[in-house]
Amino acid sequence: MACQLVNRAVSDDRSHATLRRLYRHPDSGALIAMESRARAFPKGLTRFIAVRDDTCRTPYCDAPIRHTDHAVDHATGGPTTAVNGRGTCAGCNYDKQAPGWRVSTHRDRDGTHTCEIVTPTGARHHSQAPPLPGRPGHRRSIVEVAFADHLAWRNAA
Repeated sequence: MACQLVNRAVSDDRSHATLRRLYRHPDSGALIAMESRARAFPKGLTRFIAVRDDTCRTPYCDAPIRHTDHAVDHATGGPTTAVNGRGTCAGCNYDKQAPGWRVSTHRDRDGTHTCEIVTPTGARHHSQAPPLPGRPGHRRSIVEVAFADHLAWRNAA
């Protein structure tokens, strides 16, 4: 059905349809990435990055997000995608433009967005996006909890 709708929209001269790629996690079905060809991040992608990152992604900064930044600048070929995007405060976004700063991002196997920042002195800092709301955490069995309690009480004495 989706292929038929897309085919009709593309073949109709009156249509102004655009097609964007959306990527979902294979297990949970949750939206994990979107792609855009524009230089500026579209509103939906900006909201997605803001929810994913929560605060500025620079590791030592927890200021509110004011800019949606390309980790690899658009001018040097960086795509406008959720993986290449990161939420930053204004100061950290401007600092990244200074000579010697490098930022790279990638998505881990579990879908977690990771950012690496290299300073002009060569120091490397890593940050991971916080877990998304509703994302299942690690569940422990009753046996694991009982064993951990036993060890804790035994070592406390």
